[in-house]
Amino acid sequence: MVNVIIKPQIIEWALQRVANEEKILGKFPVKKWISGEKNPTFKQLEAFASATYTPLGYFFLNEVPNLDLAIPHYRTLSDETLENQSPDLIETIHTMERRQEFMKEYMKENIGIELEFINSFSGNNPQTIAAKIYEILNLQENWASIEKNYDDALKLLISKCEEQYITVMVNGIVGTNTTRKLNVEEFRGFVLVDKVAPLIFINASDSKAAQIFTLIHEIAHLIIGSTAIVAASPLNDSDGDIEKLCNRAAVEFLCPESIFIPSWNEISEDKFEKLSNKFKVSKIVIARRALDLKLINKEEFFRFYTIYKEMLSNLNKEKSSGGNFYNTTRRRLGNLFTSAIDYKLKNKSIQYTDAYKLTGLKAHTFHNYIDRFNKLGGW
Repeated sequence: MVNVIIKPQIIEWALQRVANEEKILGKFPVKKWISGEKNPTFKQLEAFASATYTPLGYFFLNEVPNLDLAIPHYRTLSDETLENQSPDLIETIHTMERRQEFMKEYMKENIGIELEFINSFSGNNPQTIAAKIYEILNLQENWASIEKNYDDALKLLISKCEEQYITVMVNGIVGTNTTRKLNVEEFRGFVLVDKVAPLIFINASDSKAAQIFTLIHEIAHLIIGSTAIVAASPLNDSDGDIEKLCNRAAVEFLCPESIFIPSWNEISEDKFEKLSNKFKVSKIVIARRALDLKLINKEEFFRFYTIYKEMLSNLNKEKSSGGNFYNTTRRRLGNLFTSAIDYKLKNKSIQYTDAYKLTGLKAHTFHNYIDRFNKLGGW
């Protein structure tokens, strides 16, 4: 049995990439590898690479690889910024970048226009950005109150984005791997700005209300022309001016003052509950909006926030209902991207093997998915 000599710092680096180090330490004699007391066999190294989501070739480098993403990563939900992006986030971004490249080629061949609203704003007025979002999505200020629930509201917003050639993908795991859940404490979403094929990714591990806020926040990033990984939240006290502006624009869009104040004054009890359902946002967004509009004072806000913090962990967990796999896949890939894949397959401009790789689906599953997509008229 052949043992492999690996630089200790590479093994340490790989170990630090995973969230649950104790689990890895329980499966492999990592400390002995790091100290030099033992060297892993090639089979052990393969298993360790798989367990830490690290490409096998990295273990044969002389130095720790630099995998920092060239995308601004704003503060997380916790008080401290994560020092390094997780393998889950890195892999997800790389997957989205490949899909965006595919969409750029498709859009140039079949649509042939640049989107005028991308990078169209300069200044610091959130009301102007909110008004632009209404225009782009062709929505009125009262749109949310018409939708039955948060899920319907999110679906509407995504469909409106896709009508404007914005690719939107919503997933709470890495690809189709249910053992690799995306950490909402690390990021709630990201946006890849491009004038031809902009792409928004939303972390589905988050609550539906938070996903709605993230989506609008990311559209604001598109208007400003700022690619970013963000923790979109009305409480995200990022030191980035663009991030603050996008947060404020999202609040302006979701809780427009002209409707919010009369609605607040009409309700005598359970204001946070009733208004969150009306505007399809979380209760904390309602509280923050009320504070900004001087409908409550700081003492009232922080009294509410103390209670809210106790249930925040539950709000940030999407409860799976064990829904239909193909409906979930459609949400993960989006109608716009699926339609582009289907179109190029029918025109024989890509191979099926390329489609499998781009969607992350195995052949049989992919064909079932596309068949359902076409039978339902693209949903």
